[in-house]
Amino acid sequence: MRRGTDLQRTIRIADFELPRGAVPIETLMAMPRESWEHLRTQINIRRQEAPNTALARCRLCEGGVFIRAQAVDGDHVPFYAHFPDSPPTCPWYDGGTLTPDDARAAQYQGNQESALHRQLCQVIEAVAKADPRCKASAIDTYLRPAIHTRGRFPDIFLDMGDLGRFALEVQLSKPFAPEIAARHLHYEREGVRLIWIFRRLDEPLPQGFHDVITMQRGNAFIFDDDAQAASVASGTLVIKCLLEDGKGSYLKPRLVGLDDLQTSSGRSAFVEDRRSERLATYCREVRNRWWKAFQQAQRDKPASPFYSESFAPAWASVRAHVPDLSAWRDAYWATHADKGQAHLASLFAILCSIAHSAAQDSDVVYITRHSGDGALLAMLNSKVGSAAFAPYADMILQFLGVTRAAALGERTSLQKIVRNARETHDQVTIDHPVWKAVVRLFPEALDGVVRAELIDLAQLPRWADPSSGPQALG
Repeated sequence: MRRGTDLQRTIRIADFELPRGAVPIETLMAMPRESWEHLRTQINIRRQEAPNTALARCRLCEGGVFIRAQAVDGDHVPFYAHFPDSPPTCPWYDGGTLTPDDARAAQYQGNQESALHRQLCQVIEAVAKADPRCKASAIDTYLRPAIHTRGRFPDIFLDMGDLGRFALEVQLSKPFAPEIAARHLHYEREGVRLIWIFRRLDEPLPQGFHDVITMQRGNAFIFDDDAQAASVASGTLVIKCLLEDGKGSYLKPRLVGLDDLQTSSGRSAFVEDRRSERLATYCREVRNRWWKAFQQAQRDKPASPFYSESFAPAWASVRAHVPDLSAWRDAYWATHADKGQAHLASLFAILCSIAHSAAQDSDVVYITRHSGDGALLAMLNSKVGSAAFAPYADMILQFLGVTRAAALGERTSLQKIVRNARETHDQVTIDHPVWKAVVRLFPEALDGVVRAELIDLAQLPRWADPSSGPQALG
């Protein structure tokens, strides 16, 4: 792959399966590394699971696409590329892609294993066998499958009794993304824990190593001289674990054993889930500022909390993500003679009422005097039916539909009011600054990329999961 600042030609828009939807190249390139690496991983997993059902397709030719990482100035920039079976007549076609077999052949040139790789495998197996729990071990030996018709040749296989079975892949050269996905899927289905082990982390780190760390939820495992000495002293396999620090680097390394690994989450083995933690923080950080402002406003101006200056810092926090809010606020004042900040705060209270009701399985309302059973539905009927919030009927209904309170969207009274709102008011769309602001406030519900990642990681919060919604709410 070329290095430098000359980025390759790329697909402008990829259409992902819902809930992600369309992801323009500008959006992809603006994502933090963790986000686009997750997309890249999920595309490769789908390619292995169902080659004819692409997770993402080119907007022009509808051919399957993946995310290629181009090395630029010591870092990587993501862009879209067609899979080899995509139509070459597409105006965005970038000239084709090596198949995994061809790429592997070009890298190894027939030499699949180095002397250092063989030595590391032998040392790792030897220290693992010293553990009395080890019932069996093997190096580069065919592992007969229990489910698949084709097995694998793990670098090291360990049967650690009650601790489980492990496949250890010692990786000295850049692994290929399709092969990483294929191995994780295979061993997950076979009930074998897969651990990728490096000798060291070079800078700049090849993208293949980043792909492995993504699969292992922000954990990198190394077997170096320190790990070898600790293994010999402990009489069992010890590896060095580096955890992502969320700032582009790693926390202080620590030595861990197989007992320290979390292995109950499917295809990953890790010490701490660093990726899910950061994603959850991203989801809450702006919303928490608004919630704290709302609580303070209720104390400062109980009669009219939404006009409290307590919302000023919260407004600034969301405007940093949606600069167009400033122009909208000015236009809103000109057309409504009302403060846009107060209007957005009121909409926030409506959506918080839905989210908190869904989380608590009981009606919680923050913007009207309705109380008791049926309060949430009564509030929605009142607000969606008002001139101030009728333009948000589609937004509110969509938000409601992805929460545990989704059943309220089927109520006849609310459906009638929504139809009337659509007939009498132009609806705010996804390009509107207020919609963008709400997406940042509640990404678990309305940001398709974030929502899908939470689902992939089994981290979708309870309130945002309509599949387990209560029947009695509202």
